Amino acid sequence: MAFEKEFENLFRSFAELREQQAQTDKQLAENAKQQAKTDEQMKKTDEKIDKLSKELGNIGNNNGAVAEEFFWNALKESKEFKGIKVDFSDRNAYRKKGSLADEFDILLWNGSSVIIVETKYKVHPNLIEKIKEKKIPNFKKLFSDKAAHKIYYAIAGFAIPDEVAEEAKKEGFFVIKQFADSENIIIENNEIKAY
Repeated sequence: MAFEKEFENLFRSFAELREQQAQTDKQLAENAKQQAKTDEQMKKTDEKIDKLSKELGNIGNNNGAVAEEFFWNALKESKEFKGIKVDFSDRNAYRKKGSLADEFDILLWNGSSVIIVETKYKVHPNLIEKIKEKKIPNFKKLFSDKAAHKIYYAIAGFAIPDEVAEEAKKEGFFVIKQFADSENIIIENNEIKAY
């Protein structure tokens, strides 16, 4: 009898184990179904984020293009820039030499001076450092035909925080702003520095 009792207990335990296994299998199937839904939702969310990122990037690019167009139109016919004679102007001047390549938004120059104008819709604080660390050295390497020229830098933007404008002026840069929501510009800084 004891053997039969143990066998019954063992049989009951197996039955309970099978029931638990069936519940576990059912829960795993439920989890897999839920995971598939979550994966699909994540995919849709990722697609929306990618689309939004592209749209925001396009807005930023469009704003930058508007700023560049505005300042180009204001400067392209200039014959003089804060006392510096201007004989030539160029836009989106791109040069590549070996692995080094760079583009400069607006160039104004004569036989002895070059003014490089970096245009932004909104000028961010890191731009000054980028110009000093990257843009000026790149210009000197890529435009070796202008090596003997005095090189001046200008930042131009619709929105230039005061602290950024002051930092630019301390570095000897020109600061170009839109004048009171008009088609005119103002050029600030009389203490410029040639690089």
